[in-house]
Amino acid sequence: MKIVVYAKAILLMVVLLVFNSCSDDDSSTAPPSINDFSPTEGIAGTTVTINGTNFSAVTSDNIVKFNGTTANVTVASTTTLTVMVPIGATSGKIAIEVNSQTTTSSGDFKVLAMPAITGFTPMEGIAGTTVTITGINFSTVISENIVMFNGEVASITGATATTLTVTVPAGTTGKITVQVGAQKTTSLDDFVYKPLVMVSTLAGSGTTGFADGTGTAAQFDRPYGVAVDADGNVYVADGVNQRIRKITPVGTVSTLAGSGTAGFADGIGATAQFRNPTGIAVDASGNVYVGDVTNNRIRMITPNGEVSTLAGGGTSGLVDGTGTAAKFYNPTGLTVDASGNVYVCDTENNCIRKITPDGVVSTLAGDGAAGAFGYADGVGTAARFTLPRSITVDPAGNLYVVDYGNHRIRKVTSGGVVTTLAGSSKGFADGKGIAAKFDYPLGIARDTEGNLYVADYNNQRIRKITPSGEVSTLAGSGTQGFVDGTGATAQFEGPFGIGIDVSGNLYVSDRLGHRIRKITIQ
Repeated sequence: MKIVVYAKAILLMVVLLVFNSCSDDDSSTAPPSINDFSPTEGIAGTTVTINGTNFSAVTSDNIVKFNGTTANVTVASTTTLTVMVPIGATSGKIAIEVNSQTTTSSGDFKVLAMPAITGFTPMEGIAGTTVTITGINFSTVISENIVMFNGEVASITGATATTLTVTVPAGTTGKITVQVGAQKTTSLDDFVYKPLVMVSTLAGSGTTGFADGTGTAAQFDRPYGVAVDADGNVYVADGVNQRIRKITPVGTVSTLAGSGTAGFADGIGATAQFRNPTGIAVDASGNVYVGDVTNNRIRMITPNGEVSTLAGGGTSGLVDGTGTAAKFYNPTGLTVDASGNVYVCDTENNCIRKITPDGVVSTLAGDGAAGAFGYADGVGTAARFTLPRSITVDPAGNLYVVDYGNHRIRKVTSGGVVTTLAGSSKGFADGKGIAAKFDYPLGIARDTEGNLYVADYNNQRIRKITPSGEVSTLAGSGTQGFVDGTGATAQFEGPFGIGIDVSGNLYVSDRLGHRIRKITIQ
């Protein structure tokens, strides 16, 4: 019996020894240690590499804290951990816990404050402008900063903790943002983006004459109205040459219609005659419409150069009616809507006329008092104009009229309601609505975004009007002359007609310079 008890005691001791041995093995896992970490400072979101020993290769088994704030471990091996400095962290030790065992770095990680923009200069410019952004807590490593101008990424050329030097990308007006790591700051002010406006010569030598040809080999004699078709061909009312000219997108000039002798004759190409053709428009089918001023007629030219009379009897007057039964008094500018209706600035009658595709003429707005100049907003015949010269139409059927003698841009609804969009008295001033000033404006065109462009004749400039009536200067120095170049460095010699293509390029007849100029906007 004693032997059995003794054996049981020995067995119990063996079990206890084995258990204790196993317990000692479980607690023998070596604790982690930190050798170093890089970088040693940064803002929230900075990637930090920690080197050491006895880390877990399973990311979730490692708990890393920056001065008590838990960080996200993105990559793990037994000797390296890659972590992101957590938002809310403060400067202090880095601690790592693996399998309930913790180690702490010997040195502190310095958490930098959030970046902030205090200013930037210049505050406006075109794409490619160099801008200096001042502030605090930028990264001195260029690649660690992300700068955006209204959402468009800018190229960074220099970086210090307080200054970033960047190149403006192509874009639009808006805020500047700087992102360093996961933290972002936004400027209080907008950077005003100015598009790059380039003026060049599409065709014309600058010498009075008549010659077909390409570019400067061609000649014009005081070109007036300009229109552009869907293929980018430009049509010009070459006034003193009594012809309608066509210019391809590459600048090759040919004669579409007109004999060169003032007169009246329908016919094909050179057999047709005009007398001071001024206004011009083109429809979706490529038909060209001409305000044949001294003939008091509206002419139509098919794409193959066949000229006919749409409306007007040839003698001056104000008569509504169909075809040649209608009368005009020096009709100049015209436009055509998507339905094929033609709208005419009946200049000496001081009114706006409408011609249906069947040639039915009616009066939409203006008192029709020949020689009785005036200015009044109103409906139909209650409105007054002074020598309206050019016109364009929007998709809703609203008309925009250059009221030449009143130095204003007027709006006419399809119902004949006339208001003033921009302009007041003669002069030059950018601004909104009646705060702006023009000096005998002539041509007008509209882009797909609803902006209007005006050939401001005596001011030797091309003006832009936003849909809200804000007027600015797009191109031209204000001094008469001939200079191709950017924006205000360019010079014009009597900008008269203006047209626009589907890409937003503008074409201007430089009347006294006998050239057709092209304006690209980037």
